[in-house]
Amino acid sequence: MHVVDQSGWAKPEKSAGNRIQRVTIPGLFVTGTSTDIGKTTVTAALAGAFRRLNIRVGVCKPIASGCPKWPNRGAAGHLTNADLMSPDAELAATYAGLTISEDLMPMISPLRYAAPVSPHVAARLEGREPDWSTVNDAMAYWHHHCDFLIVEGAGGWLVPLNKDFFTLADLATALQLPVLVVNGVYLGSINHTWLTVENIRSRGLSVVGLVANQVPLNADFAAMTALEELPAATGLPLLAQLPVNPDANLKHIPEEFVDALAPFAKDYWAATMQGKQPALPPAK
Repeated sequence: MHVVDQSGWAKPEKSAGNRIQRVTIPGLFVTGTSTDIGKTTVTAALAGAFRRLNIRVGVCKPIASGCPKWPNRGAAGHLTNADLMSPDAELAATYAGLTISEDLMPMISPLRYAAPVSPHVAARLEGREPDWSTVNDAMAYWHHHCDFLIVEGAGGWLVPLNKDFFTLADLATALQLPVLVVNGVYLGSINHTWLTVENIRSRGLSVVGLVANQVPLNADFAAMTALEELPAATGLPLLAQLPVNPDANLKHIPEEFVDALAPFAKDYWAATMQGKQPALPPAK
């Protein structure tokens, strides 16, 4: 449903955000400048880095599309969340030290769709709109079963999640977690990253920093320029640079990726325990 404001423009109804409970335990929301930018790789590396601190790490991907079907479960046109796997969430959970089970799946991946398209299109194709109570159930579970929660988004920051064009950004705003942005380094990445950061800030959310993913081993001038200019443009630290690595997939990430994010995790957790966020450069 859309509502019309005084300007006459139709705007999407955002009522779903009123039904999603705020997260009150320490954690991070991982988003990216686009789909396939490497959010899952970074989420898994973060989970591994925080796990090294001997704390209980929870992970959750509230909504996912492009999920493969479990063998001998469900039928096309009649799929449910339980009929689908969630490789992204399962990878992060593995690095968090969690044991994947049927009971845990709704907690790490409450909303799952098969179609490899935007979640709002997948929901329409499969005839089932997101039930946000399942996300609340997952958040409530983690409030009692972890010390630090990492929530991974789907697609890019403004990807729609339902027929009312409730977006990932709206979901993150409802959850109220600090945000970490995963970006690429290519011609155009400064614009894509800065736009994402500015929209996050416009919603009153804090941005803890950037992680450059899939950095070419022989970076060209555009990639090198992005790495140099993004911290100055956004006023954010570049927390890590993760290189292109053929060993990174939905079953495994290189331990070097966990190593790269370990210093950030250590500092962030220490600051959290002191009741404050790590000092960041001032925003531009």
